[in-house]
Amino acid sequence: MTLFIRPGMPPFIMDENAHVPMSDGETDWLVIVTREALEDKAGADEISPNWLLENSDFFGEVANYKLQLGREGEEATVWVQSEDVKQWQDIRG
Repeated sequence: MTLFIRPGMPPFIMDENAHVPMSDGETDWLVIVTREALEDKAGADEISPNWLLENSDFFGEVANYKLQLGREGEEATVWVQSEDVKQWQDIRG
């Protein structure tokens, strides 16, 4: 399964978390990325809507990994937290 950003539904930031509407072709998912996870990926970069759009594939990969492990949330959500980003970066090398 591969998650991709849903056409016409750009990611946005609300309450310090990023919300990335994604789909696997069968199910529409909302990937919610915590502020800490955003900062782990962004480093010193400013987190903006454009940055979020440019990095949505990365967060989709992390969310897909969590889905493969059965770690989805309620109502087709996947929460990406700081430890998820670190674990995914360790796996990818």
